[in-house]
Amino acid sequence: MRPFLPLLVASALFLLVLAGFRFTGVGWVLALGLAGLLYGGVARWQERVLRRGPSRPALERLAMKEAWRRGGYLLPHHLSPFLPEEEARELLEGLRERGLCRREGEGYRF
Repeated sequence: MRPFLPLLVASALFLLVLAGFRFTGVGWVLALGLAGLLYGGVARWQERVLRRGPSRPALERLAMKEAWRRGGYLLPHHLSPFLPEEEARELLEGLRERGLCRREGEGYRF
């Protein structure tokens, strides 16, 4: 699934440049070269983004959505598909400190 975005962007540029040059030989060569460069750039950018992982605000939104899905009560192990339990506990404690939830026993009430 990863190469889909770079391929889509490169294909769009390829077709735009090719149509702009009215399907001439120079247009084919230029479109292929520019599309290749764009594919490489977008692929590198996407790899960096995926390697970094989700941001802290994205993880907080994920925890709140999961809590909503579970009726407002969330245990750290409920986030185990997304985070290790210790990181999930730290994330939930950060939300508690900001007043977005409160601690109830082992879990957190949103």
